[in-house]
Amino acid sequence: MAAAGPIPLSVIGGFLGAGKTTLLNRLLQGASGIRFAVIVNDFGDLAIDGDLVADHGGDTITFANGCLCCTMGDSLLSTLNDLARRDDPPDHIVVEASGVADPRQIADVAVLHPGLVRDLVLVLVDADTICERARDSRLKETVIHQAEAADMIVLNKCDLASEQHIADARAWAAEQAPRAALLETAHARIAIERLLTLDSGHGIGNGPLRAPAVAHIGHAHDHANQFSSAVVILEAPLDLAALRGVLNDLPPSILRAKGFVSSREDPSRLHLVQLSGRRLRIEPWPVAARAGVVPPRRGRVFVGTPDMPPAAGLTRRLGA
Repeated sequence: MAAAGPIPLSVIGGFLGAGKTTLLNRLLQGASGIRFAVIVNDFGDLAIDGDLVADHGGDTITFANGCLCCTMGDSLLSTLNDLARRDDPPDHIVVEASGVADPRQIADVAVLHPGLVRDLVLVLVDADTICERARDSRLKETVIHQAEAADMIVLNKCDLASEQHIADARAWAAEQAPRAALLETAHARIAIERLLTLDSGHGIGNGPLRAPAVAHIGHAHDHANQFSSAVVILEAPLDLAALRGVLNDLPPSILRAKGFVSSREDPSRLHLVQLSGRRLRIEPWPVAARAGVVPPRRGRVFVGTPDMPPAAGLTRRLGA
């Protein structure tokens, strides 16, 4: 059955490690009765985030090795066309942008597409680190453009930030996006009704916000020149304690690392590795143990500034 009207498109943006996938999963698991199509963009050429998206009864489409707001715009438009023209289209499309993307460039596609309508741009901000990122000349432009794109800024990870850092982040967000709603939380805990504003007959859409209906002319950029990525594939099980030591000793030019590894203690079980700045988590991954579920591919994606170590150097460190 064709859609009764334009399909709402929401975009979840924010810098590397801000909590975008966590927020996406809360939306998918909490908004019952809505059939979503989810588009996930990984900047590196190994799609990790697609494996982290919760089951939701709809499509999950992944794009890797590029950025939807610049180098992969044509692929995004083609995918949105296919979704909108289906005989049984989704009720809502959600795009999780890469951690270096400008979410406004993605959201504005909906303004120009007759089969779509632009819903909220939600931008997550790590309350503990955003002001440090904004002072870094290599990262400043990216985090400012992300904040300026927001209809709602979510100050996330407030449980990890001091009161002063939260106050500084609050002031910074208000300066960059004075018209955006501002919410403070931890673990991306946001009431579902705040995340979707357009009423499509599903009981969601009573929030006070409405997204603008005019597209903006974007700034010229190519994030491949501003950021680098490297993929390390090591199929052999690893000593997790040694892995922690190597990851904690990486240079600050590496901003984010994530991926799956198996441990020597239990080679049959995967562990999810997530490094965001200086924060590191390695935890068992329960999904792969479920019957019928294809386990994620072992490997790690590293994203950083152009002076980060190359893939060969990272492989030597981890392999040792």
